[in-house]
Amino acid sequence: MALGALVAGVLAWPASAQADTLVSVTGDNGVAQPLGGQTMRNMAPQVAFTPDPGQSVRASITGPGGLPAAPDLGCSSAAVTRPVTYQGNGTYTVIVSAFRDQSCTDLATTRPLTFSIGASVTLSPDPNTPLLTREPGEFATVTHRLPLSGNPGADTYDVLFSGNPAIAADGGLVGPSDNATVDAATSTVPLRFSEPGRYTVVARARVFGGGATPWTAPLTLRVYSPFDFASSSFPDARGPSYRLRVRLRETTARGRVRISVARNWTGRARYRSLGSARIRNGGFTKRFSLSRTGKYRIRYRFEGSATTAPGTVIEKVRIRRTARASSARVDR
Repeated sequence: MALGALVAGVLAWPASAQADTLVSVTGDNGVAQPLGGQTMRNMAPQVAFTPDPGQSVRASITGPGGLPAAPDLGCSSAAVTRPVTYQGNGTYTVIVSAFRDQSCTDLATTRPLTFSIGASVTLSPDPNTPLLTREPGEFATVTHRLPLSGNPGADTYDVLFSGNPAIAADGGLVGPSDNATVDAATSTVPLRFSEPGRYTVVARARVFGGGATPWTAPLTLRVYSPFDFASSSFPDARGPSYRLRVRLRETTARGRVRISVARNWTGRARYRSLGSARIRNGGFTKRFSLSRTGKYRIRYRFEGSATTAPGTVIEKVRIRRTARASSARVDR
């Protein structure tokens, strides 16, 4: 950026001082503005000094804790800038001394100027709900994207997530946690979960060689496994009374499954209830009767549990007549 663009405003010293110095600071949009008590979010501001022709300037910049936030500006009669190192949110103080000559011997005046930084990061939930470990019938884990509102001037972001909901005194996570990275192209945080449960996510922005913003408020995510089958079979396939057995892929699922049946594999279905079955040890069984052979659809509906999302599975069943009895099989 051209120096002329950085020096945007005039800070006039008292007329009796007979020395003027232009002092400005880059704001959130990178455009310089006269320095004087403003609050910004920019984590990498630059302070520019331009003494009047024939005059000179010295300056120092300190952070909220009183430590140097930029190299001191020695005597300069030319326009010069100083990049400010972010040391955390708070007030930054610029001490400016203006001189009537070019060698910084004839002091006109010294005065403090300030600006404040209030940087922050915001995490938003994934709009797709419920959050699933994977899609039904699939093995690959799903990528969930949390929208992240970043901060101007940040060099990088720290994103931590864990199944432990405890929060440390500084707002981070207690105990082991996983790291995630920010996708700059989409301003999102991609996350994958191999197990259902409650997860806590926090994030912050930081600058290389400098400080970091406060951690975001903890974002709690509830992640579920889908309702799908590992297997289904007919241990008792001789009709007209049949026994059905289903094993679920998520063995921690609990609750009841409502079961109904409809004739034919295609077309409009008119389901009739076969009752419900309780899930035990990762599966369930159901005995039911069918008096006619042919193609049927069996529909399973689950309302969800602490680890498993609500879902519906429809299977195709063929009932055949043999010389001795009816038999059933599942067609996939």
